[in-house]
Amino acid sequence: MVWVSPSAASFCCLCEPCLEQARLAGVLFADSLRIASVRGAMAVETTAASVRCSAGHELILRRVERPPGLAHPDERQLQLP
Repeated sequence: MVWVSPSAASFCCLCEPCLEQARLAGVLFADSLRIASVRGAMAVETTAASVRCSAGHELILRRVERPPGLAHPDERQLQLP
């Protein structure tokens, strides 16, 4: 799920399945970002939409004020390696 700001007319995100496939294939990270990048436009009055990445994976776009908190917070997300 991709969260889109209420005033945004365009979006840019990464397809997680594409990133994982690239990782498993040993693709360089910079190349993985290029492969997994999804960009597009979304009308401001649209509250939800779906798009497909170049590999055909479906991504759901939802327009919200602020994404909800994690159901199961993980403190590791805030740690630097």
